[in-house]
Amino acid sequence: ALEAEMETNNFLFIGSYRDNEVHSSHPLRAYLSELKRKEIDITEINIGCISKEDVNSLISDIFGMPQHLTRSFSDIVYKKTGGNAFFVILFLQSLWDEGSLLFSLDSNTWKWDTDALDSREMFDDVGLLMAEKIRQLPLGCQHAMKMIACVGSKCDELILRLFMREGDGSQEGPSTKRRKHNIDGNDQLLMLDFAVEEGLLKKDDRSYIFAHDQIQHAAYSLIPENEQGRLHKHIGNLILKHIPDNRVNDVLFIVVDQLNRGVSFIEEDERMELAMLNLKAGEKAMSLATFLISASYLKAGIGMLCEGHWEKYYDLSLQLHNLYAEAEYCNGCFHEVGHITGVVIKRAKSFENKLRVYAILIKSLAAQNRLQDAIRIGLNVLTTLGVQCPSSPSDRSDVMRDIMEIKMILTKTTYDEILNYREMKDDDTITAMKFLQLLTVYTYMAKQQFLLTLIIQMMQLTLRHGVCKESCFAMASFSFFLCQLDGQFDDFKASNHIG
Repeated sequence: ALEAEMETNNFLFIGSYRDNEVHSSHPLRAYLSELKRKEIDITEINIGCISKEDVNSLISDIFGMPQHLTRSFSDIVYKKTGGNAFFVILFLQSLWDEGSLLFSLDSNTWKWDTDALDSREMFDDVGLLMAEKIRQLPLGCQHAMKMIACVGSKCDELILRLFMREGDGSQEGPSTKRRKHNIDGNDQLLMLDFAVEEGLLKKDDRSYIFAHDQIQHAAYSLIPENEQGRLHKHIGNLILKHIPDNRVNDVLFIVVDQLNRGVSFIEEDERMELAMLNLKAGEKAMSLATFLISASYLKAGIGMLCEGHWEKYYDLSLQLHNLYAEAEYCNGCFHEVGHITGVVIKRAKSFENKLRVYAILIKSLAAQNRLQDAIRIGLNVLTTLGVQCPSSPSDRSDVMRDIMEIKMILTKTTYDEILNYREMKDDDTITAMKFLQLLTVYTYMAKQQFLLTLIIQMMQLTLRHGVCKESCFAMASFSFFLCQLDGQFDDFKASNHIG
């Protein structure tokens, strides 16, 4: 919104992305095209690999030596790194670590063996080089980095302490015993200082952050593939074990992410507990308006359900499917909405349990401009709730008679009487009011001849059963129509009173 605001002239936005990760159908491409269509000035700077001359200039500056003296060395570095600036720095660091690059105190200059470096075996990518660098750290530090890599690119120190209190119980064997001994004998957070000193991690206040995403990938790659899922489960269970009950919601996303990634190691009796946790995570994500994330949790929760879950775990199944349909409606995934609502309508035990997905389905159809289908389903729901809706527009004389009756009742009602009017209690009637209000929007766009009939029904239900939230909409709409019916009603005083 800030970038597209034409009246803002003193705002500069700088963003970065990897073009190989942003394909032609990526949302960012569409957004940039939209900005260009609005004639927003965009300057694209392609940052590629640096040239052989720039590599030599960089090394010359680092070594404090003239460029003609570093030329042979920089040519080898460029050959090994392809000019990737990040890789150049890592390569130089690896040479220093293994002693292939030395500073001579005798000659007060840097020394290297050109022939040895030229024949040196090179890794295929940055990740392999970083993995090798991590392997040179103390075992306790390696273990801690692998645990953090499981969580993500960064980890809060408080969260880290929750799952670092115990050794890694997911691995067995002699090597594991040595690792456990090392871990138990050292403070894990102090062990991470080695990684911070090597530039692999950054310490930001109370968080540890990987200095580069390739470093995180390298640390994660050190975990054998057949043990990764088990370790994720282990971390999730440790956090749940040590977190106080009143703080579980604070770490809910982390816990559920870890357990979901370890689902292949989840026992059958644990799956329903994990499905419940996914429901809670989905609800929290919905409350934060992160609908894509919410849908991913809810879909994972549905995937956890066992065979025959509609009979064994009916309430959990219903909640997961209902909320998943809502999340996918918010995401605009209307095909998925249609599928899930169809499942609930088929499986739900009562009509009341179907009402939530009926509302979602109606809104989904309307969003696809299938207004006639949305209205038809809505009218069927109202009929089932006991509100008789005509299949064709009501006779005009009947409509006018109903309007006059409602007008006479309300004009004789004082403000105090309206404010003290009884509250609507009947659940079916309250639900009918919600569907009536929903349908007024769609009938206004597609079937205006039904609009006034629906508002009259809302008013009649209010006068008969009491007021609810939707009654405010009904009264405001009714007062509007008192001034708009082809000049037959010009009672602005009554309109103002009712409004």
